[in-house]
Amino acid sequence: RGGTGTIRVTANLALKICSDFQKLSVSKNDDELNKAEELDKMLQPLHSSLFIESNPSPVKYVAKLLGLCEDDVRLPLVKITEPTKKVLKEALKSAKLI
Repeated sequence: RGGTGTIRVTANLALKICSDFQKLSVSKNDDELNKAEELDKMLQPLHSSLFIESNPSPVKYVAKLLGLCEDDVRLPLVKITEPTKKVLKEALKSAKLI
């Protein structure tokens, strides 16, 4: 797509998928590029849902679901709302993380 770089917030939660995507996306092999596109489609819902509310609250919630930590945040931040939790759970399913 012509871009460079990565969304590192997502990589904190889906390191293997993000790493594989980065490696495959620079390939000259059509099969590998197709696999990179598949991974990109898997990750897109997660990329966008992690920014529905103020960072790092959505990231902390997902990390909690993945068993990495608790979702506690310090004021002035607050935990995410129930509707956002639903969106994040669906995004995790899309990325095959849960």
